[in-house]
Amino acid sequence: MERKKLAPGVFITTLDAEKFNRCRITIHLRYPALRRSATDAAVLPLVLERGYAGCPDMTELSKKLARLYGAALSVDGTMSGQSRVLTVSLSGIRDAFALAGEPLSREYADIAFGTAFEPYRVDGVLDAEAVAIEKEQLRELLEGEINEKRSYCIRQARRRFYGDSPAGIERNGYLDEVDGLTPE
Repeated sequence: MERKKLAPGVFITTLDAEKFNRCRITIHLRYPALRRSATDAAVLPLVLERGYAGCPDMTELSKKLARLYGAALSVDGTMSGQSRVLTVSLSGIRDAFALAGEPLSREYADIAFGTAFEPYRVDGVLDAEAVAIEKEQLRELLEGEINEKRSYCIRQARRRFYGDSPAGIERNGYLDEVDGLTPE
């Protein structure tokens, strides 16, 4: 394992694993967990996973990943202490296993960095159609959580105990705020 500091708070870690036929590029972006932006932060990974500036169409992105021997892109938002972590991860076969010697890891890096740092925008904001679709997905998820009685009780107890401190902030945001989400 090798870890290099690129800038304050920015590191690159490489783990060589020659015995495996797969590789992974993962980008972790850490930022403060705030109650006022919890629902925005919950829908962001869903929107980012739909495409990026270099490949804005979700269908084309799926085709591109398939052409890269079935590479897999995932974008997720998690809580870690007092922070939220947005994780963009792309995994696929290593360059050495490409049938035509393609530079797969370069393609993986382009997709991962494009997803994290160059999201698809329309007139300077996230795509309104993508945001609308993912708002509905988030709404269904949050409504489903209400019907899961055990989880619902635990969330309500945590909210009352921790309040708006980072430990009390919901990972998936809040149902009453979903309608207010905008592409901005």
